[in-house]
Amino acid sequence: MRSLILFVTILITLTNFALADKIYLENLVIDNVWIKDTPPNHPLTAGYLTIENRGPTKDTLIFVSSPFSDKGEIHTMIMEKNVMKMRPMIDGLIIPSGEIVQLRPGSFHLMFTGLNQQMVPLDNHLITLLFKNAGAITVQAIVKPLKSKVSSGHSDQTHLDLKYQKF
Repeated sequence: MRSLILFVTILITLTNFALADKIYLENLVIDNVWIKDTPPNHPLTAGYLTIENRGPTKDTLIFVSSPFSDKGEIHTMIMEKNVMKMRPMIDGLIIPSGEIVQLRPGSFHLMFTGLNQQMVPLDNHLITLLFKNAGAITVQAIVKPLKSKVSSGHSDQTHLDLKYQKF
């Protein structure tokens, strides 16, 4: 079933394939799409982007997929008893009218599990995003490393270094 959904989504989005920095889909503007790099044989990575809704009504990011992973999900990060935990957003991520939503480390993000290859800096990969109202689009994401804050003694690493758990 997952393969069928992915095939149909890719088929629908072939005409929406986008390589530009800013990608336009209906009233949405998608920008700064990137994926976190990984060491060899790492099972998961995260994806980040910015979505601006210039339309009169909200939209919702409801599905994400990519050929480089078995599964894509939309996640949020929450603090629970002084521990940062990630949770899938089963109903999707709402993009309010007239607002910009940033998917970034430590916050909303895309989660890709079951990677079938290493995410190497500067490589490009396709990601399909499906919105409730605007429809589907396939975008190109560049692989980037997360920078560490060596001088402060604190790391900017995200939950990717933690054990992946479903709640």
